[in-house]
Amino acid sequence: MQSFSFSKDQLVTILTAMIADELARRHQRYLESLVHSGWGADTKLGTGGVEMTEEQRGDCAARAREFFGHDQASLPTEPDSTIGDWADALLEMTRDELVQFSFYPTTQTGEAATSHAADDIFQDAAGVASLLAGRRRTISMVPPHSLLGLVSVVLAPNLQRIPVIDARTKTPEEVSDLLTFGDLVVATPTLWRYLAATLPEIPGNVVALSYGEALTMDLAQKLRQRGLGALRELYGSTESGVVGWRDSQSEPFTLFDHWDRDGEAIVRQRPGGRSLRLIPMDEVEWEGKRAFRLGERRDGAVQIGAVNVFPSQIAEIITEQPAVQKCEVRLSRRPGALDRLIADIIVMPGLEPDQDLAWSIDEWCRERLRPAERPRIYHFVPASEA
Repeated sequence: MQSFSFSKDQLVTILTAMIADELARRHQRYLESLVHSGWGADTKLGTGGVEMTEEQRGDCAARAREFFGHDQASLPTEPDSTIGDWADALLEMTRDELVQFSFYPTTQTGEAATSHAADDIFQDAAGVASLLAGRRRTISMVPPHSLLGLVSVVLAPNLQRIPVIDARTKTPEEVSDLLTFGDLVVATPTLWRYLAATLPEIPGNVVALSYGEALTMDLAQKLRQRGLGALRELYGSTESGVVGWRDSQSEPFTLFDHWDRDGEAIVRQRPGGRSLRLIPMDEVEWEGKRAFRLGERRDGAVQIGAVNVFPSQIAEIITEQPAVQKCEVRLSRRPGALDRLIADIIVMPGLEPDQDLAWSIDEWCRERLRPAERPRIYHFVPASEA
C-alpha cells in the first residue's frame, strides 16, 4: 500500500537522523542538528561528507538495515558512497518486503533494539492519522527515526496525503513565518515550552501534536493563549508503540481503539486477530476501562527533548571524574527556555572550584555523555552544606 511505503526523500531524512544518532550512541561522536540537517542524498559517507571511518560506516549501515528489518542485506560502505545510495537500496528492499521495524531506546549505549511487526507500527500510524483529519501540512520539529517520530511525521501524514516540512533547524521567527492556516506542528514538550514563550505569532486553525512527557496545564494554557487550536498529545514508548491520546491536559489519556486494558497491563489487538500483552513504561492510574492518567516513569528516567535520560546514571559518570567527590543531577524547567540538567557537585578535599575545574568537568561530560545527558549548569556545593 502506497501509504505504508517510503519515498526516497523520506528515507534520506530518516537516514540522516539515524546516522547522527548511531555515531553518538556507539562512537561518542556528537553532531549538532545544524550539521546533520545539512546532509542530503548527495552527501558522501566518507571524506568531504559525513567523515565516517570504516568502522563507523559499517555500524551505521547495520543500524539502517536493522531499522527496516533487513539485517542480512547489504549496503555500500565505500567512502565515496552516499546517503542517497543507501536510500536507493532501502527503497528497493522495503518495496519488496517490509515486515519489521527496530528502534533503539533513547538510553545509554548497550541497550538492545526493540523490534515491532511492521503491521503493528502501521496500526499505530492509522490511529494517529485519525487525529489529523483536516490538516493541510505537517511541520515537523522532531527527528523521524524514533518510533513516535516515524509514526507522527512520516507514516501518519502519508495516510492523510499531507506534505511534511522539516523545521528542526528553524528559529521561532522562521517557524512563525512558515505557519499557515490548517497546519499541524509536531514537537516535544521541551520544544513546546520554548515555543510558548518565543513564537511571535500563530495563524488560526493550527493544531499542535506533542509526545514525550505529559504536557502540563500551565504550558497548554500558554500555547492556547498564543493562538494554537487543538493541542493533542500522544502517549507511547519505544517498547510499547503508540498507546493513547488526549485533547485536553485536564483530562485523562484514552486508549487507541487497538488497545484494551487487562488489569494493570495493556493489550494490543493486533492485525490478524492475535494479541500482545504489555506493562506500560510509566505508572498508570486507571479511570475505567479505557482512560488513564500517567504517573512517574518506572525506570526513573526524565526527558530532555523527548530523549530519556537518567539523572542517577549521569551523576555516577560525573562522580568518576578525579576532581569530583560527590554529584547529584536534577532537572530544571524554566518558562521560555529549554529544559536542562543541573549538576550539584562537591569537589575533592583540597580543591577549589574555579573556571578551569568547571571546564575539565565539562570536557569529561562531553567525552562520555550524549548532548541531552550533559548538564547545562555545574553548581559547586561546599562540603559543609552537603
